[in-house]
Amino acid sequence: MSDASLRTASRRGRTLKLYLVDGSPSGVITAELGISSVRAAVASRTALPDLIRREEASRTGIYLLVGPDPDFPGRQLVYVGEGDQVKTRLAAHDGDESKEFFTRAVLIVSKDENLTKAHGRYLESRIIAAIRGAGRAKLINGTEPPFRGLPEPEIADMERVLDEIEILLPVLGFDVLRPAGHDAIAPSHNGNSAANTVSPSGGSESAPTFVFTEAGTKARAREAGDEFVVLAGSLAKAQEVPSCDDSLRRRRAQLIADDVLVPADDVKLLRFTADTAFDSPSGAGGVVRGGNISGPRYWRDEATGQTYGDWRKSKIAEGGVA
Repeated sequence: MSDASLRTASRRGRTLKLYLVDGSPSGVITAELGISSVRAAVASRTALPDLIRREEASRTGIYLLVGPDPDFPGRQLVYVGEGDQVKTRLAAHDGDESKEFFTRAVLIVSKDENLTKAHGRYLESRIIAAIRGAGRAKLINGTEPPFRGLPEPEIADMERVLDEIEILLPVLGFDVLRPAGHDAIAPSHNGNSAANTVSPSGGSESAPTFVFTEAGTKARAREAGDEFVVLAGSLAKAQEVPSCDDSLRRRRAQLIADDVLVPADDVKLLRFTADTAFDSPSGAGGVVRGGNISGPRYWRDEATGQTYGDWRKSKIAEGGVA
């Protein structure tokens, strides 16, 4: 089957079952895909005692603790763990001063209770590696060696479980596994996750490439999923403008610290080493320019010269809204 066929097949609809345990969206929520082998249970930190009392928390499983990064607005801190009885680990973390950062927790268990300690360690290792590779969140875990203590058939089973986890987590507000420029969708028929990816040459077929060339910069970007992604190789200003606000300065400083922005051949410029996701064209434009700017006015369609703002208006108009 071709890649295009796989993408089409994998975009078929999926049923997601959500259950508000106490009828409130701020309490414990359980979630599972229509035909699935796993169940997720989510709770805010204040509702953690209710989550620990759930039957799911007595099983073998994996869990993520997530909270805001105080040093980098918009980024999350994440801790990944596993346990024979997840509730024991969650209770310990709640009293651990080093885990004060987390505001939400999600645990994932097998509906048929077939997960073992070895399965949990394998999934923990794979999820940690995926979070590191995605670069969306700062991982609190220390160095974790790869876990290979499973026979090949069981690894294949756990990879299918991982496919389901990759779909469930973003829906529940834990979008920490997806690399920039990837639109997470359902697993393909061969058991591997398919994704719409922004490629170095220009990306997915539906959206144009936008360029930003203000103040000597030369950046290229595309929409991907719900994000605006600046492509690797784009050039940004090295010097920030005096009016650059503190949050934008911190974002640029973090990108430099993470070697996502590195010195270019021209000392006045910085180069993006990886596709980098932003919430909006203005956020992306601000980092490229080194100061706050209206992204819809200054990003332009590379092929037509149309501004991003006008392009968006034309897309809205296609839906019958003048």
